[in-house]
Amino acid sequence: MTYVLINIPFLLLAAATTLATVRLPRFRERMGASLAGAVVLVILTAIFDNVIIGTGLVAYDEEHRSGILIGLAPIEDFAYAIAAAFLVPAVHTLLTARRPRREQTS
Repeated sequence: MTYVLINIPFLLLAAATTLATVRLPRFRERMGASLAGAVVLVILTAIFDNVIIGTGLVAYDEEHRSGILIGLAPIEDFAYAIAAAFLVPAVHTLLTARRPRREQTS
């Protein structure tokens, strides 16, 4: 199994969960924030991965990689950062969207 195949379920889950929030208020603002968060996470992942791969702490099997690298880091490693940047806010939105505010109930 390649690292790309391992990433697919996480990316699909993030996409499906994000799409489930399309009709909820402030979708465009959330997507802008998620995109900004993804950019930051990708930059941090690039730095961190290059350090740990460059120092020999982590190695990837050549046969399971796509071969596309950012520095020393395989591009597959960035999928988790992107999935997290969209999945976590979407889950939070879904969990809090229908909960009445305390001010409204009292």
